[in-house]
Amino acid sequence: MKFFCYYLLPLISCLSAYSTTFPLKVEEAKTHQMELARGDGGIYSLRSTGDDPQLVLRVDSTKALSDEAIILAFEYFCPDGVDFVEVFYTKEGQTDWSQSRQVEGGRLPIAEAWQPFAIDLDFGSRGKWTPDDRAIRIDFGRAPDIHLQVRNFHLRAPTEAEQRDSAEIQAILDAKTARAEKLDQHLMAESKKATVTAVTVEANAVVVEGFLDPELEGTFHLIEYRPHEDPWTSQGGYIHSASALPHSFRVTLPRFIWERDRLVHRFGVVSVTDDAPRLISHAVWASEVSGAAEREMPRLRPANKKGLGAITFKEDIFEQDLEDLGIAAATINFTLGDIVNPGSDPITHEHQGRTWHYNRATMEEFDHKIRWMTERDIVISAILLVDKDSGILVHPDYDPAGIYAMGNMTTAEATDAYRALVSFLAERYSRPDREHGWISHWIVFNEIDYGWVWTNMGEQPMSLYMDTFDKAMRLTWLEARRFNPTAEVFISLTHSWQYSPADRFRAYAPRALIDRMALYSATTGDYAWGVAYHPYPQSLLRPRTWEDTLATPSFSTRYITPKNIEVLDAYLHQDHFLYEGSVRTVLLSEQGFHTPDYSEA
Repeated sequence: MKFFCYYLLPLISCLSAYSTTFPLKVEEAKTHQMELARGDGGIYSLRSTGDDPQLVLRVDSTKALSDEAIILAFEYFCPDGVDFVEVFYTKEGQTDWSQSRQVEGGRLPIAEAWQPFAIDLDFGSRGKWTPDDRAIRIDFGRAPDIHLQVRNFHLRAPTEAEQRDSAEIQAILDAKTARAEKLDQHLMAESKKATVTAVTVEANAVVVEGFLDPELEGTFHLIEYRPHEDPWTSQGGYIHSASALPHSFRVTLPRFIWERDRLVHRFGVVSVTDDAPRLISHAVWASEVSGAAEREMPRLRPANKKGLGAITFKEDIFEQDLEDLGIAAATINFTLGDIVNPGSDPITHEHQGRTWHYNRATMEEFDHKIRWMTERDIVISAILLVDKDSGILVHPDYDPAGIYAMGNMTTAEATDAYRALVSFLAERYSRPDREHGWISHWIVFNEIDYGWVWTNMGEQPMSLYMDTFDKAMRLTWLEARRFNPTAEVFISLTHSWQYSPADRFRAYAPRALIDRMALYSATTGDYAWGVAYHPYPQSLLRPRTWEDTLATPSFSTRYITPKNIEVLDAYLHQDHFLYEGSVRTVLLSEQGFHTPDYSEA
């Protein structure tokens, strides 16, 4: 059966990818119970004024529609979502909107960034829609005061993904769900027969300590995993079979194997009593790496609470603006594709016996900003963003609907590339003479709970998504700590806190992700991770945050906004979230207030 999807479709490509695309024009005079304002770039701001808001469109061309142009598509921005969408169609010039010529469009999920939406008119109408139906009406919801922005209405041919059989798509998700269940069973096992209690990395050695259950009988060995390997799959890993482990063990290994660094390896215990080796512990990352630090660097703290996000360089006004604002903290977006595309005169960096090449012009622009701010004691947080031009760093399941991608942690080559880049940045921005400035906070990707948009890994169960993210966080922390023993890494989250996402394979509750981080710390080794939170008001379009009805003083609050920000602090004060007895660092790294107009308050 042909697959008809009336919500966000899995793959929406840019318009140039379609051989035949027909733009649709908004018939502004024919709107019903809808306030409409047209802005730059063809963006329409809409607000419903009744319980039957309607927007009318027509084909903006005299050409005959192609038989293949059966997909009605547009992009939208809607922080609150729309619970129901209906589409009506008729011949141009007619106004006989009828339920017999109607397609149910499902709902518009919450979109706090521009998102694609598409409806198969042919399938949804059971073949009633024809290319002669050049007039279209969209009903957005059934209530007044619905706010959204829309753009780029058009008809086009379906993508390959949109033509997939629904059974094929479900089979893929079922396989991922089965893998996620296996991962959960491994992580959440109440007891293991062996425990790795510590992995310590020194200048030239790695020390692994642990114990076995006293009642265990048989032969047991240490097993070592590289970063891309998944211990819970019972595949991969190198067994140190030369000597068996005693019931209490302390094993010292050389840190370097030729030029490869065991700093980022995990260690566990396997039983070899049976025919096939079996992992009987968790595989644990290094937690104590101060002995591996090549430099000293102070812990940087902002002098005040004022900060500025996503700073960009603008000639003649950059320095003056920052001085006038009096900020003490800043974030800078590192779009990794701009760095890894080397250009004609690259900077070279040696990592694990290999020479890597990075874009000199891009880095010199970063240097200028970061050095200038460091000289003025502005504490800088780098946001690492994997854009679609980042090559091997892009996760293989990335869908182009995402603005940025999850990092690729699936192969040795990919993790080597990611480690090398983090090493390059961490070394460059931790030099004692502050040659290029200092960075000690590393925000790994963006708003990962809203993964489909901001850190896209395709459709994934939360467990698999977070397993990949945990690898990226660990590698970032371990490489950064080589050069800065006070470096911290951060998980970036939206204000949405606690809810059940409409599509659990594309979005995840921030509370669940923070809980998952604590689980990884408890089972696979703790490290200095913090939270980069974005406490926008409940609706991005309404700045009156004190009226946020869903921001409550409860751990189960729907949103954490400026109204109830104390909830996040209290949540992280719980014992199982503490790092070495202290509360983890929290950055309010992004927030702001939308102003509907420029009138005085």
